[in-house]
Amino acid sequence: MTRYVALYCRISIDRAGRKEGVKTQETYGREYAAQTWPGVPVRVFSDNDLSAAKDDVVRPDYNALRQALERCEVAHVWAIEQSRIERREVQWFEFAALMDGAGISELHTKRDGIVHVRTAVAGIKAVLNAEEVRIIKRRIQDKFDAKAARGEPPGGPSFGFRHATRDDGVKTYVQHPEEANAVRRAAELVLSGWSLGNIAAQLKEQGFRGAKGGAVTVNTVRSMVTRPAIAGYLVRQGRVIGRGNWEPILTDDTWQACRLKLSEPRNVRKADGTEHKILNPKRSTAPGRKYLLTGGLAVCGVCGNPLSGTIHRVGKRGKIPYLLCHTTKGGRACTGIMLKESEEYVAERLFAELDKPEFLNAIGADEHGPRRMEIIDALDAIEKQRGELATLWAKPGELTFGEWQAARSALGEHEQTLRNELTELPPPVVNIDIEGAREAWPEMTLDEKREFLRLFIDKVVLYRARPGTRSFDGDRLDIKWRYA
Repeated sequence: MTRYVALYCRISIDRAGRKEGVKTQETYGREYAAQTWPGVPVRVFSDNDLSAAKDDVVRPDYNALRQALERCEVAHVWAIEQSRIERREVQWFEFAALMDGAGISELHTKRDGIVHVRTAVAGIKAVLNAEEVRIIKRRIQDKFDAKAARGEPPGGPSFGFRHATRDDGVKTYVQHPEEANAVRRAAELVLSGWSLGNIAAQLKEQGFRGAKGGAVTVNTVRSMVTRPAIAGYLVRQGRVIGRGNWEPILTDDTWQACRLKLSEPRNVRKADGTEHKILNPKRSTAPGRKYLLTGGLAVCGVCGNPLSGTIHRVGKRGKIPYLLCHTTKGGRACTGIMLKESEEYVAERLFAELDKPEFLNAIGADEHGPRRMEIIDALDAIEKQRGELATLWAKPGELTFGEWQAARSALGEHEQTLRNELTELPPPVVNIDIEGAREAWPEMTLDEKREFLRLFIDKVVLYRARPGTRSFDGDRLDIKWRYA
């Protein structure tokens, strides 16, 4: 087996391009190898935009180099400096042991000269490299802490906002008028029951792009109405740490309502009897469900059981969609009615009611509003408690891991109880775009139409037909309004 010179080239993320990239390092390494080991083949191991100081970063070519050393394929190793290979102490000593096991005692570099890997000098360099990383991390941490104390937003782009600087030099966000209105509109549609896919399609038709210039997708819409910054919250390392210094686009209650709408958890029982919580279930129509008034919205006025949608033969009409009190739902074939006409009738009645000022006034009253706001405030407080808890755990001697875990679990249980109660309350509809829904009704999906109906309708009760009636009779359908 012909052994070769291994050139290891690596650089952390360098968007400005001010440092020696992997191509430049490779050029230096090939020149060095040609002069020092003429005629020996060269193999390049290159990890671009990857850190050597983080435990959670996988460096594919670094791992390939380690495997090559284990197979004794490598004759010599070169890197531009020792820290390009490892910036962590323990991992450096492990790599040095691999080189020693492969019969390689020297690491050749451009800046550090020839490093004898098993000597105290190499070990000291490894310790110094690691300490430098820790110092840099502390400086960055202090910088972020100072920014957070001023309520400054993060540096990345954010849909709906633009970066700005106040007169006192503190960085902040200002709203981009068109994008901010798009966020508010998207939130209204989410709470109206529109699918994220349809909202994304509408935004794309209007010419909007994502925060980084990409296409608007389902995930784009989800992020724009649920991320904390949109409600004026400052996030650090994945947790809310306080209020930012900018004006929010969405109010707290709208933001919390969107988060609830898009993240209602459900529990799935596993084979071992335990339950797994799915935080972001897909909101889609169940297989086989084709009708607007099924799924528990329409019930039998005789036995009270849910009505089913089925194909039923009706005289000369032949087989047509039919709303029926069926035994599969616990019914007793008490009654039935033509389904298509029933759906049209209920939709027409709803929009007719929405044109009445007294109905809109009843909607605006929102008798559950005070309790809803109490729950939203409590959820907001839980978010802040999590931040305080994490801060305490980070301070030596404040909390043990067991205490932190118990407190975190208690907060999670309390949050779930509040979210369950919020789910049971009728949703607020004062911000629903009724005219927009009326115009979009023909193009809305089945799920979207059903969600919109449920905002206003508790249930539709079907009573038996009057003797001798053969045509559709809407009077048999008794709509129970949520805001009667």
